[in-house]
Amino acid sequence: MNLKFYDEDQKKVRYKFGFYSLLIMTALLLVYIAIPDDRVGGISYQNAIMIIIMTTSLFFLVNVVYRHAFFDQYTRRPFWSNVFFLAMAGLQAQQAYQLYQLGMDLPETINTVEFVMLHGLQVALHLSIPLTYGVRTFVDWLSAKEQNTEETGQSS
Repeated sequence: MNLKFYDEDQKKVRYKFGFYSLLIMTALLLVYIAIPDDRVGGISYQNAIMIIIMTTSLFFLVNVVYRHAFFDQYTRRPFWSNVFFLAMAGLQAQQAYQLYQLGMDLPETINTVEFVMLHGLQVALHLSIPLTYGVRTFVDWLSAKEQNTEETGQSS
């Protein structure tokens, strides 16, 4: 993995949360293996694994983006990347809606819980980057505003 554009703090955050993500994924897989098949709600084995992987990816993405370790400072532009991810989330939601309509017309209907979990997590993965970046930008703006207010009050 080429991390030459990331500073040391960004590398540490990525490695740290990558390790935590692996631990969480391992724990979720062990829990899934321990649960009897009749308690899983009819979710197939392959889709359950995909849900675990996407949940872990969501944890990793939110933490890495919130801690400013996602966009490197030289080559990526956060605004256009966020626009891209928002567009991808919209396309994913539209595709999921169309697939759901087609699936309901089949002689044997699809498992709605499984479908919503899989496609909901896919949309959430695409939305997590711009939403987390927006929340972090807002938090930074509020803290800068508060700091400016304190500095103005002290200088008077």
